[in-house]
Amino acid sequence: MKNIIKILVVVCLNINATAQTISGKVLERISNDRISPIIGANVYWENTTVGTVTNNDGVYTILEAPSLPATLMVSFIGYEIAEQEVVDGEYIFYIQSSLELEEVNIKGKQTSSRFSTISTLNVQTLNTQEFEKAACCNLSESFETNATVDVVYNDAVSGAKKIRMLGLDGIYTQITQENLPLIRGLSSSYGLTFTPGPFVESIQIIKGSGSVINGFESFSGQINLEYFKPDCSERLYYNLYGSAEGKIENNLRLVKKNGKWTSNLFAHFSYHDAEIDNNNDGFLDMPLITNFNFLNRWKFENKNVGLQFYARGFVEERIGGTIENRSNQYLVEINNKLIELSSKTGFRIPEEKGKSIGLQTSFRLHDFDAAFGANEYNGLQKSAYLNLINQTYVREEKNILKFGLSLYADEIEQDITQYNLANADTGIVSLWYSQEIYSENRTDIMPGAFAEYFHKWGELFSITSGFRADYYNKTDKFYAIPRINIKYNPNESTAIRISGGRALRNSNFISDNISLLASNREISFGKNLLPEIAWNYGVNLTHCFYLNDREGTFNIDFYRTDFENQIVVDVEDQGILTFTNLLDIPNHISFSNAFQIDVAYELFNRFDMKVAYKINNSKTSYLGSSDNLSSLLETPLLPKDRALINLAYSNKDADWLFDATWNYIGKSRIPRHESIDAEYSDPFSLINCQLTKKVNNFDFYIGTENLLSYTQENPILDSYNPNSDKFDASLIWAPVMGRKIYFGLRYKLNN
Repeated sequence: MKNIIKILVVVCLNINATAQTISGKVLERISNDRISPIIGANVYWENTTVGTVTNNDGVYTILEAPSLPATLMVSFIGYEIAEQEVVDGEYIFYIQSSLELEEVNIKGKQTSSRFSTISTLNVQTLNTQEFEKAACCNLSESFETNATVDVVYNDAVSGAKKIRMLGLDGIYTQITQENLPLIRGLSSSYGLTFTPGPFVESIQIIKGSGSVINGFESFSGQINLEYFKPDCSERLYYNLYGSAEGKIENNLRLVKKNGKWTSNLFAHFSYHDAEIDNNNDGFLDMPLITNFNFLNRWKFENKNVGLQFYARGFVEERIGGTIENRSNQYLVEINNKLIELSSKTGFRIPEEKGKSIGLQTSFRLHDFDAAFGANEYNGLQKSAYLNLINQTYVREEKNILKFGLSLYADEIEQDITQYNLANADTGIVSLWYSQEIYSENRTDIMPGAFAEYFHKWGELFSITSGFRADYYNKTDKFYAIPRINIKYNPNESTAIRISGGRALRNSNFISDNISLLASNREISFGKNLLPEIAWNYGVNLTHCFYLNDREGTFNIDFYRTDFENQIVVDVEDQGILTFTNLLDIPNHISFSNAFQIDVAYELFNRFDMKVAYKINNSKTSYLGSSDNLSSLLETPLLPKDRALINLAYSNKDADWLFDATWNYIGKSRIPRHESIDAEYSDPFSLINCQLTKKVNNFDFYIGTENLLSYTQENPILDSYNPNSDKFDASLIWAPVMGRKIYFGLRYKLNN
């Protein structure tokens, strides 16, 4: 394994590459000497899922097509579609109105969130405007105005958050950075804090079966982050954030150009050291945090080769638990240290139209330690990833074949130790009485091969079908991963999609559920825990409409996930935590149904509204009182439904911005516990709002989260006796912290 990793590290350091980007402008020629930028124009590669929109200056930056030359398309409502065959360089489009009017004043705006009608996949794109509607300091705070992705707390002591999508925990969503692995393995519980929001230019949310090219781990979908590129980012960006609770965040972006070389420097620092215990339970409502994050991207442009590579360093310390002056102490300490090197390479073959080769590599070292009272976890993960992609046309441009090879290699060391208490009254931990209850040192190697075919029939139908086969060394088996996505466009503003596919995941069940150590449960491990496998099916309708000359979007979809095998995490028996194969449970049933509807519309000038509602129905079989019995129960702590209303307003000069978001979270089933009488939690609402003032290069903002100051009553069970069997800080379904007021500024210096 060490030799494999060394080889891949050498590959990373010597190739140092990624596919480059294409930039340009979309303009309207008003007269011979007057031009006007088109804001919010759609720019996309023909017959692909890759697209972007122009900014307030009409500028676009789009990831280069897998092969060049390729056709770049530009569309905007009321204008003729423009297209251009692209080889390299910068491309400026001059588009003209499709209406014959003597004089037209064009005003456009860039939408902060949009659904695609072009892609065969069900894709929603969020951009910087959406992130700046909230106090977006890391990835977990980037979805506060989005209904597709739910963000919830892991536990009541660490302050960490996790996501849910399609009624499934975030571990079943493939989270990538520019299609490279981001959150997997030991990073599954705290990885959302690894990426500050100001690093991210856009996020693509793909529901259901995604592309086989990006891997086998997408159960509910994929969340892909696109960082700011050197050629489209501000030369200098700085964000200072502070809260009334004493938290400080600093974010910096710098761009440097040197000939054909360009680079981005991203830096982040976060600090919080104030003890807050508003509910007087003796535990900190917010942990003490120190966080450093560094990322640098280097890019080189050549006519036939695109090179890009990254280096990342991350260090974080979280300290939570009881306040300092309490007698019976309960300490929570979490440390993350991460180093990552990655690269992407794109080779164009000019003599063969549509032919290109791409190589993606990544190496990661992650040291993760956590202590929850008497439970101590230590983990170390060394990971290597390689993905080789070959693209070619099959007879014509409407038939695109992609195929290649991939390799996931992970070396994981981890253990759980429980320390006996020398004095139950004081809670003093004796290092002389310890018990190692779990220890593992394993090497996972998963090579695979894949192929994906795109075909388009006229302007109505398109299909993307893919298949991959992956071998897992621990089970000595090949796993088949078929996927298909079909799109029908009855007209240019409507898309109807159906999808289906299989997904595979090698669960790292301890780190996936590390927050459950925030209790005094006895832990039971099933034997021979197998990879998780599931099928996902979905149907979607996206429609763009005009009402009273104002643009709107309607989106509705339904997805179902059926597990063949799942690592069932059973917390139904108080005091016991059990990990079991779904296949080892009688009647082994586990599924999730998710229905969602979204409507976005400009109610009047500069006043936008988004409304969304979704229903979750997720159930899993759990072991009953004997091995011959099982119970089909609702997934614990998963809200049955959720509603969202987001309002955004700007004045005529767009120098005053106001945003407000109302979230309704429905009731969720609570696992059985003698300290909790209720079977279900109460529904509740959360309101966030923000006011921004723009002055020259500065943005000044002030806002509040959880305006109504709603908190979960008694989030920590038996909080004054953390050594008892009833102590549990993991059964969390609502905020622990009440109203939070924040303020800050952004400084942007353009080229």
